[in-house]
Amino acid sequence: MDLYKYINKWFVYPLYYFRSGDKRLARLKILESNQYLNKKKIDDLTFKNVKEMIEYAYNHVGYYREIMNKTGVVPADIKTIKDIEKIPPLTKKDIQENADKLISEEYEKSSLLKDASGGSTGEPTIFFKTLEYHQNRAADQIRHDRWSGWDLGDRFSLIWGAQRDLKSGQSLREFIISRYIARIWELDAFEMSKEKMDLYVKTLERIQPKMVLGYANALTAFSEFLLSNYPNHKIRPKGVISSAETLTENKRKIIERAFHCKVLNRYGSREVGLIASECSLQSGLHINSDNVFVEVVNNSQAVAVGESGDILVTDLSNKAMPLIRYKLGDVGRLSDQVCKCGRGLPLLNSVEGRSGDFFVSSNGSLVHGEYFTHLFYGEKDVKKFQMIQETMEKVSLKIVSEQKDIDLPYIQTFIKKTKSILGEHCIIDVNFVLDIPPPPSGKTIFTISKVAR
Repeated sequence: MDLYKYINKWFVYPLYYFRSGDKRLARLKILESNQYLNKKKIDDLTFKNVKEMIEYAYNHVGYYREIMNKTGVVPADIKTIKDIEKIPPLTKKDIQENADKLISEEYEKSSLLKDASGGSTGEPTIFFKTLEYHQNRAADQIRHDRWSGWDLGDRFSLIWGAQRDLKSGQSLREFIISRYIARIWELDAFEMSKEKMDLYVKTLERIQPKMVLGYANALTAFSEFLLSNYPNHKIRPKGVISSAETLTENKRKIIERAFHCKVLNRYGSREVGLIASECSLQSGLHINSDNVFVEVVNNSQAVAVGESGDILVTDLSNKAMPLIRYKLGDVGRLSDQVCKCGRGLPLLNSVEGRSGDFFVSSNGSLVHGEYFTHLFYGEKDVKKFQMIQETMEKVSLKIVSEQKDIDLPYIQTFIKKTKSILGEHCIIDVNFVLDIPPPPSGKTIFTISKVAR
């Protein structure tokens, strides 16, 4: 019996966050109540928050004041939720070119937390947030994590790839908070070698996490490994949460067969946090409408419910850098169904177009595609890139950059690290191009492997 679970849930966890001034648990209490409001009350609350954010942005953010004046829109014109369509969508390029103008005049830039998107399109986007917003966003995740059967105080495991989220990028203090207060065990999804996965199996059998959360492709690869090598393993989570990539029904079945529990799909982004999650009934993804407003559009106008379109998200909480009608680059479908779980939160029927790829190294190990995107972090000269593993012996790399010199340090570092993980025999063919056009779906695929596992 895990006695520390109860000590942590009722004493350690709340005491730590109370003493640090973190209000996530107070926020969680509100969120837990809100999720069971009826549809009309949730819609009314969402519209109220949308209208307040638009009014705030017009009064305090130079970018929105300029855009709305240019289009002849004032906050008073937003009389229904559909009126938000009068405001032009915000793109990643808009943020990259107008970052300072998007910061509220009520905040000093130096007082804000700086973050960056995962760069899944090859174009990491810098954005800013307040500490309070960052803490409240954690409450969103707790509410949705609990739908898996996990609860505060329980251990859970991450099969993740963002180094800033894993212990390798943490100070000792951050590690202690992560391991002994949040009770997270981090497993690196970047390199899924047999040796690493053998170790992961032993770790998970020992700690028995109540929830496993990870990249869809990493979870699938690990599940295939379990089924082939450890069919009688003793890992028994109450639920698995798949995020960051497209979860197909085939992948879901593989993961559920391996872990003997339900797999809940989740959709989110670094910029706005958790957007939508499945509950245990798996009838769609409940939109986190306390904190985000989601549209599905074609040419900035709403499509009929059930039709595919571009996903736009309006963040309802981050006043430091408001993101209104932010185009994430994903395609999805809304649902008009009401989930039988009793939650009134609206449903996103599906999300399409988010996927990464595993590359195959010379020794047969799988390397997550995001390993390569992280090698470009901080390189201002790289506007876009696309990497394709053509064969076991050849990788093609396309780069959009002002400087077209293969001897640049960051390119040589990329080549060195790519060879070290894929194999020294691998030839890296670097090509500087003017642009990398997206496919018909509109989602740029940044890593592609043509090599079968």
